Amino acid sequence: MKSRFTLLTVFFFLMIPTTTIFGQAKEGVIDKQEKPYLNIWGMVHTDVIYDLKQMDPDWIGGFRPSKIPIYPTDPGWGTNGHLYFSVRQSTFKFEGVLPTQHKWGPIRLRFEFDLFGLGIQAGETTLRFRMVYGDWGPFRVGKDWSTFIDLEAFPNNYDWWGPSGMALLVTEMFRYTQKLSPKSKMEFSLEIPGSGVDPGQLRQIDPNLWYAKTKEMLPDFITRYTFRGKGGYFKSALLLRQLSYELVSVQYEKAQTKNKFGWALNLTSAIYTFHHTGALRLQTVFGHGYAGYNNDGGVEITPDANFQATVPFQFGFTAFYDQKFGEKWSASTGFSETNENNTAGQSGDAFHKSYYSVTQLIYEILKNRIFAGLNYQYGKRFNKDGASADDQRIMFSVRFIMDRWR
Repeated sequence: MKSRFTLLTVFFFLMIPTTTIFGQAKEGVIDKQEKPYLNIWGMVHTDVIYDLKQMDPDWIGGFRPSKIPIYPTDPGWGTNGHLYFSVRQSTFKFEGVLPTQHKWGPIRLRFEFDLFGLGIQAGETTLRFRMVYGDWGPFRVGKDWSTFIDLEAFPNNYDWWGPSGMALLVTEMFRYTQKLSPKSKMEFSLEIPGSGVDPGQLRQIDPNLWYAKTKEMLPDFITRYTFRGKGGYFKSALLLRQLSYELVSVQYEKAQTKNKFGWALNLTSAIYTFHHTGALRLQTVFGHGYAGYNNDGGVEITPDANFQATVPFQFGFTAFYDQKFGEKWSASTGFSETNENNTAGQSGDAFHKSYYSVTQLIYEILKNRIFAGLNYQYGKRFNKDGASADDQRIMFSVRFIMDRWR
C-alpha cells in the first residue's frame, strides 16, 4: 500500500499542465536545449566475506551486531567460521530530468534499485525497490533518505549496513527546503518510518493477550538545520512523533489503541583535514522512541515494572576518520555504539547495546570506475540479562561503477 502511495505522489509531477511547467513558453514548444534527458547510474559490487564467528545468515551482506547469535535458538547459531559471496550491494539508479522555464527550475524523477532482500525476502539476492521521489524547486515527494539522518556522516567503507549507532533510514516523505544563506538552510518534512513494540513479559501477566503492535496514525515531524563552512559542516535534526500502539486480546472486542510521545535529536558534523584529503565524521543521536530511525537495535515501546507501556531512552554515537593517500589509496577507521535503557517489563533476551568497528583500505584501480577494498569488521551484542557475543569479519570487495548522461 505504501509503495502505491509513493508512486502516485511521484507521478503527480507528470500531471502538471504544460503551460504551468514551461511558464511563458508557447504551449507545446520546448527549446532544443531544454529537451528532457535521462541519467543512468549503475554499480556492480561483489563481496567475499569470511566470518570468523557467526552471524544470522539473513544478514551476511551487512554487518549488524544485533543479529549476532547468543543463544542456541538464535538464527545462525552454530560453529564458528563461514565463507560467503554477496552481490547484494549492486545498485541501479535512473533519474529523469524535465527542464522548465519556471523559477523553480527542472523537475527531477529518481528511481533506485538494489539486490538486497529485506522483510519477507531477507537473506535473498533479489531486485529490491529502494527509493523513488520527485523534486521540483524546494519540494521533494516520495521515498528517500529521511530528513532526520545525515548520509554524509556515513564513513568511506564498503560495509552495506554501516555503523549501528547512527540514524539511517529510507522512508516516505513530503519535504520542503528553505535556503537561509549561501552557507545554511532549513528543511521540514512529514514522514512515516514505522516503529516497533517489545511486548516483553506481558503475556506472562495476561495470557489472553494475542499481540501488541505499533499503529501509525500521524506522520512524524522533522526539521533539520545545516551550516557549511570551509573547514566542514554541522547539521542538527529534531524529530517529534506520536507513537501509537494496539493491544489485542483473544476476544477481538477488547482491542484498544493508546498513544505515547517520542522525540529525538541528531547532531552530526564533519571536520576536514589536510587540505580536504581527510575528514573526521562525528554523530550523536539520542531521545525517546526513535528506534525506527536507528540503523540497528532497539524498539520504541516497552513495558515498565507495572507492565504499562513506556518509551525507553536510547542513544548512539559514531566517530570515523577517512583519509586519502595520493591518487589511488584511501583508508577509513572508527567506532560506533548504540544503547537502549531496558525497562523492567522486558524479557532477559531484549537488546541492550552493541559495539561496531570497521577499518578499511581502498585502492582505485581505474579512476572513478573500478575499486578494490579490504576491511576488518568487529561487532558485539549485549542483551538485558548480561549475555553477550561478538563476531569478526574480513571482507574483500570489488566495485565497478558506470554512469552516463544522455
